[in-house]
Amino acid sequence: MVMESQAHMRSRFETIWSEHRLQVLAYCLRRISGADAEDACAETFLVVWRRLDETPPPPKTLPWIYGIARRVLSNQNRAFHRRGRLHERLTYLGVSPSYDPVDFVVQGADDRRVAEAVNRLKPTDREIVRLDAWEDLTREEISEVMGMTRAAVDQRIHRAYERLSRVLAPTISPIHSPPVPEKGGT
Repeated sequence: MVMESQAHMRSRFETIWSEHRLQVLAYCLRRISGADAEDACAETFLVVWRRLDETPPPPKTLPWIYGIARRVLSNQNRAFHRRGRLHERLTYLGVSPSYDPVDFVVQGADDRRVAEAVNRLKPTDREIVRLDAWEDLTREEISEVMGMTRAAVDQRIHRAYERLSRVLAPTISPIHSPPVPEKGGT
């Protein structure tokens, strides 16, 4: 009986891993650099394994895992700040600082301005915008990842996009401008 239960747990975890690993890795890569992102992804799935009995069934599985990844990344971020003096020392010695994970998704000057504008948002708003735009989650899924109500997510997304619009409106050129009909023409 115990062997059957262990086999079932292993099978369930392997299914979750194969269905969501690449999405979780991409989530991490968009927030931190290469090797650190891989470590965060692995640590996230270690937590999933330990909490397999608590893992919700689809379609709530991925948002639940994103919530774990968010906390893992937060822990990594705190560790990074504790290593701040070492980073300063390395910079002083001429060692290049690590690259920005945004470099993986930036395609041009307009993309860079959008990424910089998003990075100026408050951390929670920045994460909500990324979950909406990068991870393509629904508002319900975002509220689950962030541990917020749907109304709070809606309000934060609305305000964040308004701020981004005001900041970016004068700098981003339209990609496709609709033709403007001439007066008197058809």
